[in-house]
Amino acid sequence: MIAAALAASGAPVSSSFDAGMAVPPPPAVEARHLQAASPAPSGGQRAVVDKIVHLQGRRLALCLVRSGSAGMAVLSVPEDSAVPSLPEIPAAEFLGLVTEASGCRPDGEVRKVSSRRGTIAVSTGLDCAGPGS
Repeated sequence: MIAAALAASGAPVSSSFDAGMAVPPPPAVEARHLQAASPAPSGGQRAVVDKIVHLQGRRLALCLVRSGSAGMAVLSVPEDSAVPSLPEIPAAEFLGLVTEASGCRPDGEVRKVSSRRGTIAVSTGLDCAGPGS
């Protein structure tokens, strides 16, 4: 997940992501929070919230990183997933998920991190300065 965030921000990423193999999809599971933290810090506080979400029948990891009124959302495949890449996700569906999960407005373009095995992460910036953020 950290590597996906680094790649989305333009940082170099290890080529170890290219070693994925095709396997059957994982069984359905319920959404749950991985870490108890508030996605809406006040002032200059920083927060990182990791969530398991279900999208298009897949169990995926959503990482919300926030510092003050700005942040970033990264959707990726959980480390324990049997399927090494994301399904094809329309940008509008991803942005709706980010808005609902973070309470913030997506800011900037949707960026994809790809490898030989397909898309491994999708990210966007967050603007949490508006009303209701």
